[in-house]
Amino acid sequence: MANGRPEPVITWRHLTPTGREFEGEEEFLEILGITREQSGKYECKAANEVSTADVKQVRVTVNYPPTITESKSNVSATGRPVSLKCAASAVPTPDFEWYRDDTRINSANGLEIRSIGSQSFLTVTNVTEEHYGNYTCVATNKLGITNASLFLYRPGTGIAGNGSMCLAVPLWLLAVSVFCLLSKC
Repeated sequence: MANGRPEPVITWRHLTPTGREFEGEEEFLEILGITREQSGKYECKAANEVSTADVKQVRVTVNYPPTITESKSNVSATGRPVSLKCAASAVPTPDFEWYRDDTRINSANGLEIRSIGSQSFLTVTNVTEEHYGNYTCVATNKLGITNASLFLYRPGTGIAGNGSMCLAVPLWLLAVSVFCLLSKC
């Protein structure tokens, strides 16, 4: 509580590069409809013309449910190790689970799950034919849940820039097809 003679002017400032200020005569700062971007340190300054300003800081944490920020599919030949990556933004930090065909995956039998903060990795230590396909990364915290699909592809298949499946075809096959079309074989 700030008091003095003359009455101090209270100024609140969000300690960000923009440093947006809020002025008022109250010791309390009310932020209606707060967003995650408004998390961080705030500074409260009480000042009058008589003495030096009194400054205090407080940290505001805005909790929010997870949103997937990165889901990285991968390509690997059999017999090789490979990792799939999933990242989520959330406060509190999310917990991760991995699924394959609606079955939860545990770290065992050549599969390793490693979660570090807001990222999780599913590593296959030795890819076999049965490892290819769709995996689901699930991120949860006390405010919500979200998921993303990731794929482990065989070499020669993958994802086009628009997200659709594509198949690598040897160039000589394309040349033969074009030649046949032109010569009406």
